[in-house]
Amino acid sequence: MPFHKPLYLFLLHVAFCIQAAAQPPFSEYILTNHAANDRYASYSPDGQWIVFESDRNGKWDIFIMDDEGGQLVQLSDQPGDCRRPSWHPDGRKVLFESSIDNVTALFEVNTDRTGLREVMRLDKETSAGLFARYARDGRRIAFTLQESETNFNLYLYDLAENRTTALFTDEYRNVYPQWHPSGKEILFFSRHETNNEDDEIYRLKLKSGKLKRLTRWPRHNFCPAWSADGRRIAYVTSMEDIRPEIYIMKKNGKRQERITFNEDGDTLPHWHPDGKKLLITGYRGDNFEICEIRLE
Repeated sequence: MPFHKPLYLFLLHVAFCIQAAAQPPFSEYILTNHAANDRYASYSPDGQWIVFESDRNGKWDIFIMDDEGGQLVQLSDQPGDCRRPSWHPDGRKVLFESSIDNVTALFEVNTDRTGLREVMRLDKETSAGLFARYARDGRRIAFTLQESETNFNLYLYDLAENRTTALFTDEYRNVYPQWHPSGKEILFFSRHETNNEDDEIYRLKLKSGKLKRLTRWPRHNFCPAWSADGRRIAYVTSMEDIRPEIYIMKKNGKRQERITFNEDGDTLPHWHPDGKKLLITGYRGDNFEICEIRLE
């Protein structure tokens, strides 16, 4: 078949437009720049501060910085690792997990480094993260509990009553509870219907116990996060060669849209309160950094 230059240029233009359409424009800013690993970041309720975990001291500790990556303050000063921080709804305290006598416990500390207190302690040893988060009312904490090597379940701790109740349990892996802004639903990822082979994202209505599956992808969908208005969900999908990327979908699981296109992995998204930015943990170079994605 003879070469047809105008047709070739037209097809090349179409291919470019398709590729451009497949990659929504966004700006990425790396907020940390350290040889250690910085992970698990989230914005304060007013969006002015960021809490994250870092192993820059030779162990994991909790830090906060302003929304431009400055004014770094170390909050934790425990002998063991301090991991997976999240904000109290008042924006003045941070929740994190550490261990006492090989037993995992939740701690709370003020952002001025005062007022450290133990919030809750497990009654058995566990090696997995609790991924604990306050409800917006500040009276309840949702968390994950490892029951066995392959079984993780979701629980609710009531601070006023000092009482723990089950949210969702089965024989599979159910991890990473995330509160809807209304406090009436929980997002999490689970292997509930995949025979423990891949993770999918679910919504759980607390009052009725009704479960809705949002994703169907034969690798993994995980680490979901509600937008502040509860209308969108950011999450992570394993791509080719198990490389994860960030997606956004509507609250019903529809209109799934890929946001990041990086050679290295992106994970752990968290929305800014204004819904225009995401914090993610990105593998940049040889370590994890806290990155901000500004959506166009």
